[in-house]
Amino acid sequence: MLTDLLKPELVACHVEASDWEEAIRACGKLLVDAGKCDQSYVDAMISSVHKFGPYMVLEEGIAMPHAQADGNVSEAGICVVTLDPAVAFGHEDFDPVHVLVGICAPDPKAHLGCLAELSQMFEDEDCVAKLSACDTPEQVLETMRSFF
Repeated sequence: MLTDLLKPELVACHVEASDWEEAIRACGKLLVDAGKCDQSYVDAMISSVHKFGPYMVLEEGIAMPHAQADGNVSEAGICVVTLDPAVAFGHEDFDPVHVLVGICAPDPKAHLGCLAELSQMFEDEDCVAKLSACDTPEQVLETMRSFF
């Protein structure tokens, strides 16, 4: 289960970001600092948005930064960043983004599995509000577990 991958050191609450790139960098830094991936993976997440647009904004207020692994992911990882204030990613329906759930996986099959499992969160229409209200990593972990 993905919540087994989520540790307090992979959560940051009420992060201030000036734009979507800075928000993704904050998310990626958690994964890099935990040894899940290297900086080139974070750069790939940002490049993906430049190339394909804000496809990673999946629902109102929530984005799932990720990229295709290219030898730059050492193990599967998940992180959560709540933004305060929210940041526009350029998505016409789901901006602004309040919560980022970053993922990395060493292979595409694992990556798709992560995305599928995380999509369960969207069944709770208050998931963004619940996560945004958390003040500590431990509260985020407890809230995330309630979605699965």
